[in-house]
Amino acid sequence: MLSCNTLKVIGEGQRICYIYICLQIKEHMRFDRFLRKFPAPIRNLIDPLSIEEERLIEEANLLVKFKGIVLDAGAGECRYRDYFPDKLYVGLDFFKGDSTWDYSNLDVGGDISNLPFKTNTIDMILNNHVLEHIADPGKTIKEFYRVLKPGGRLVLTAPQGWYEHQIPHDYFRFTSYGLKMLFNEAGFKIEYIKPMGGYFKYLAHRLIYLSKVLFWQRGRITRVFLFPLEIIFALLFVGFFPVILNQIDFLDRERRCTLSYKCLCTKK
Repeated sequence: MLSCNTLKVIGEGQRICYIYICLQIKEHMRFDRFLRKFPAPIRNLIDPLSIEEERLIEEANLLVKFKGIVLDAGAGECRYRDYFPDKLYVGLDFFKGDSTWDYSNLDVGGDISNLPFKTNTIDMILNNHVLEHIADPGKTIKEFYRVLKPGGRLVLTAPQGWYEHQIPHDYFRFTSYGLKMLFNEAGFKIEYIKPMGGYFKYLAHRLIYLSKVLFWQRGRITRVFLFPLEIIFALLFVGFFPVILNQIDFLDRERRCTLSYKCLCTKK
């Protein structure tokens, strides 16, 4: 956790920096936590997007100097803290993402569109699938640019094709051209904007929700009668077909239909 003395160094006097001493929240057993207990090769069959995200974070750690300041903007449960053991990791969020999340590990509570940090103080900003939840993405990207040091890095992922989530705070989806425009307007040098998978990984992810569409919207009595059929659909469309589709994603060379983009930008 970040010390208050450190926050005094990087915080601006005219802005209010809310430092929360959070009470311990009862741990919720969620599927994503359960999935992370599996070895990477098995997880890559079921959920390759999460593996690619983790590899991106591992690569990001190598771009930051020893004891450099890494701001996880929209950190949620601060799941990436352990990826930066020799860096000064700062987890920031505004506590509205998901009612089931444990926000007790956050260092700072605040709005990423109005960051409580001085200009030119941060070495790297992580922004992992957060931009779609921000009412003014352009302002947020410019704010990232402001607080980064010259030569500082922005590591960002943003969805192109994704279901509505964290309702009602879900506002945008992004193309590579839209992201390029936002980065250019803020003044960033774009190192890359790459799709995280192609059509087949996209289709695999969509099929996972078929059971929810067909069965989860029915009444309890109807679901009881349809339960055997729901089990069959789960085995086929949550298990078998997505695993196959994920493995043939290399057939899509253009990757214009993707779940998300990963981006690396540098402050000029």
